[in-house]
Amino acid sequence: MRSKLEAVVREIAEDKSSGSAQLTVKAANAFLKLIEEKPTMKSVKKLVKLLSEVRPSMPSIANMAHRILHILEEQVSEGMELTEAIEFAVRSAIKEYQNRMSSVVRHASQRLRKYTAILTHSYSSTVAAALELCEGLRIYVTESRPGFEGRSLAERLARLGFDVTLIVDSAASYVLDRGDVDAVVTGCDAVLDDCSIVNKIGTKMIALAASEAETPFIVVTDLWKAAVHGISLEEHPPEEVYEKKLPNLSSLNPYFEVVPARLITSFITDEGMFRPSRLGKRIAKMWGYISPQTDDLSKKLRVL
Repeated sequence: MRSKLEAVVREIAEDKSSGSAQLTVKAANAFLKLIEEKPTMKSVKKLVKLLSEVRPSMPSIANMAHRILHILEEQVSEGMELTEAIEFAVRSAIKEYQNRMSSVVRHASQRLRKYTAILTHSYSSTVAAALELCEGLRIYVTESRPGFEGRSLAERLARLGFDVTLIVDSAASYVLDRGDVDAVVTGCDAVLDDCSIVNKIGTKMIALAASEAETPFIVVTDLWKAAVHGISLEEHPPEEVYEKKLPNLSSLNPYFEVVPARLITSFITDEGMFRPSRLGKRIAKMWGYISPQTDDLSKKLRVL
């Protein structure tokens, strides 16, 4: 059983193409592997620990694991047998998560329909689903190097008939300076306790350009991405940036960065639209925690 669980966790760790939504559901389903042999509360908590640490830049995975544990413990305390409690907790948590994801898409599509043209960076499945409901919207999409996730998003939207313009990441400020878009719309991988976000590298550069151009910078996210159980940033293999091996030449490949709350105009969430100044209180209430805020984010983040 241990090898099976480790294989599932390793699969999540090595999956660099799926977004946090897909990986969060995959993490939930990992608990069903425990049922293949007689589960114990110790094995459940071990899996919670493994999943909490597997992708530290994607808090929704850890939040899903802890949510399942919470539901499971409630059911066991009321007399439900552990195997049945695991199945119940997984179904309940996934349903709750998917309902919130649907709410994000609904709220976002309603808000984004008022724009004529937007710019987006990287590939957020939530943003993509919302944009698909915004008929007639013109969309600028960055390539999002080095993984080129933006190309996949651009192709998806173009096939649906949208007017899509693909640009290199560094052309975002050029598009904003020309006034080609009404807003920048991105997803995020994590929301920090001061309502800064963690997102794909390059997002901060675009947010700064949007601020200078006085263009709204909007983040579409569900509240499961709150970094309740900690956060760290991932670096990926340098070979993705430059494959040749030459003396005195090295590559740095950070995948995520922090965008400060001061650069964010608003959040569109599963509970509606929030200004950054108000979102923190809602997250604290939802997850039942109050985390001390600090302006020194380096004290909260470590780079893997």
